Amino acid sequence: MKEYVLNYYPLFRCIAEKCKHTCCAGWEMNIDEQTLTNYKGYEGEFSSALKSGINYKKSKFRTDKFKRCAFLNEEGLCEIIINLGEKSLCQVCTDHPRFRGFFEDRTETGLGFCCEEAARIVLSFKGKIEPIMISDDRAEIELDINERNLLQFREKALNIVQDRTVNVNQRIENLLALCNANFLEEDFKKVIKTFLSLEKIDKEWTKKLKSITKTSFDKSTDQDLSLYCEQFLVNGLYRHLSDAEDTMWVRARTIALIFSWWVVKSVVNLERTKTVNLLETTIDAVRSFSAEVEYSQKNLDKLFNFCYKFIKI
Repeated sequence: MKEYVLNYYPLFRCIAEKCKHTCCAGWEMNIDEQTLTNYKGYEGEFSSALKSGINYKKSKFRTDKFKRCAFLNEEGLCEIIINLGEKSLCQVCTDHPRFRGFFEDRTETGLGFCCEEAARIVLSFKGKIEPIMISDDRAEIELDINERNLLQFREKALNIVQDRTVNVNQRIENLLALCNANFLEEDFKKVIKTFLSLEKIDKEWTKKLKSITKTSFDKSTDQDLSLYCEQFLVNGLYRHLSDAEDTMWVRARTIALIFSWWVVKSVVNLERTKTVNLLETTIDAVRSFSAEVEYSQKNLDKLFNFCYKFIKI
């Protein structure tokens, strides 16, 4: 088994109290069985606070009325880390904001956009995003036909998206052609309607979606958003294709990434007049999209099913 990380990955460090959108609030944080056992058995000075902040029946951290984790202090720091160290964190807290793609012969790890610092690193990464191998047990494992087809499609898609000799809008058109997608600009109203029908997490994101329904759709991406568009799509190709059932669903998921970018950049184009910092505006839109869509399997499935309908059979 080989282990890969995307080449921006070593740049990531949690910015803790400097984060404007902490991952320690707004979520239900499940505790894995081994960590829960460790917490139950702890008898040090922090034991009373530790036990009072955990719902052992539901294997979750307790939260306050603002959905903040019981261990998130007023300075935005984790009391578990302060008192017990990072190694004492549960698996969910340790992994976030990482994602992993699994194949028969490898795992691939990258960063999810729900974390603002991860989004900043990925979107502003100047180089070509690609996997780098960090371990290899030398085992020879043959991929099944579905994985071979998936990886062949992904390689073609990545080559299209990362070809900087071609205008970013033409790259998107080429990617739609690879997916055999039949999209008309008037279909964007259906795209927004689908996004608005998803399970809602962030009221502010819903407001932004509603605001772009009042503007005319322009599918072109401005040149100053070109890098952000490329890295958004590339990261999504690594994140969302690995567990697709077959190449038809690989296409549907790729179309979903394109539609998602169009939604994000439409929000950015409305918001960009309010600030001179285009990167920060884009990070905020991408982070909001990710929290709403990518971290809800129900929402992802609904979006993928919708996008499947645009494939010409």
